[in-house]
Amino acid sequence: MVTEFDVIPTMIGILFLVIPATLFGKICKHFKISEIVGFVLAGVLLGPFALGGIIPFFDKPIVELNEVMLSLWQISGIIILFSAGLHFTFHDLIKAGYRSVVVGVMGVVVPLVFGYYASIMFGFDWPVAVIIGATLSATSIVVAVTILAELKKEKSEEGNILVNAAVLDDVIGLAILSAVISLVALHTMPSMESIAFTIAKDVGLWFLILMGAVFILPKIVHGISLTKPSSLEAKGSKEAASLGSAFGFAAIASIAGLNPIVGAFAAGMGLAGSKLAGQVREFVGRLKVIVEPLFFAIIGAHVNLAQINEMNFVFFAVILAVAIFSKIIGCGIPSIVMLKNRTKGLRVGYGMIGRGEVAFITIGIGLSAGILDDVLYSTIVLVVLITIFISPILLRNSYRKELEKNV
Repeated sequence: MVTEFDVIPTMIGILFLVIPATLFGKICKHFKISEIVGFVLAGVLLGPFALGGIIPFFDKPIVELNEVMLSLWQISGIIILFSAGLHFTFHDLIKAGYRSVVVGVMGVVVPLVFGYYASIMFGFDWPVAVIIGATLSATSIVVAVTILAELKKEKSEEGNILVNAAVLDDVIGLAILSAVISLVALHTMPSMESIAFTIAKDVGLWFLILMGAVFILPKIVHGISLTKPSSLEAKGSKEAASLGSAFGFAAIASIAGLNPIVGAFAAGMGLAGSKLAGQVREFVGRLKVIVEPLFFAIIGAHVNLAQINEMNFVFFAVILAVAIFSKIIGCGIPSIVMLKNRTKGLRVGYGMIGRGEVAFITIGIGLSAGILDDVLYSTIVLVVLITIFISPILLRNSYRKELEKNV
């Protein structure tokens, strides 16, 4: 049971993370580096395995990855993805069409296969190899959309493909995750038929949720907007209803067995074409000032720097190379062919490199099931964190000439 004695120290811990993370983000932005890099770096340095674990508060470390902290982490992800969805209408998804499907599917298959066989080459058993391959398969939607928002390239041709492919990539990645959970529980490799069925089912469920958001949600929020508030509190009813829809659709996605954040993204897309879209974007944009640094700082807080000396650095370098190049090969090359533009195609590949929430869930399952030991867990966590650093750097660099022209 969570009490005020859990909540208050956690709030202090959040301030301890968020304020420096915001400062680190501004410093990175000043040097034309993605703010995400600063947010994550602050989490690494101030997390429970670094300064946050040394400084005491109420006889506990000032930063703990407890139930309250991780719940706020998920809430932050929901708000960020809802905000991202507000910039993409259903028409944008249709326009991206088959190209996003190809990129999303290849973005899962290639890293999964490469990660599996690279692990087998280093002598790991197949359950370990499957966990590592699955960890590398799913792109973080939050990382992708945050980078594009920073660069103001969400509505570009490649940006549209990137975001919709990342959503599909995440949905397929969650289907792979459910297969991994079966593997852990039964200690048997799921059949290809069962994996294909799970993927088709999850993609279909997400599309149904999206249809509900597109055709029903605007009518509900518009109906609320027609009311005439008589008090100061009631004047925020439209924004509250919109934000409530994000959590409502996140809950629906969770009940359907999907990641809640893909439900929040669907809610944002549902409202993107409504008359209230601009007003809701402004409101949610203010919330992102807090939730973005919190979300990425908590990701950084997962790494244990003390275990770096115990790592197999050759294996670490190989898996990191697989993590980077498998997305460039799986997503970038098909995009180059379909867009008939090398630069735009590579941008899609660069944007898909960042891993995040699904990756942490996958390796967490591997750790709790005893398939991964602590050192291997920290190795893969560090790989995931580095992809979050590399993706914005590569993507920003690819837009450098265009950004310089706009200055």
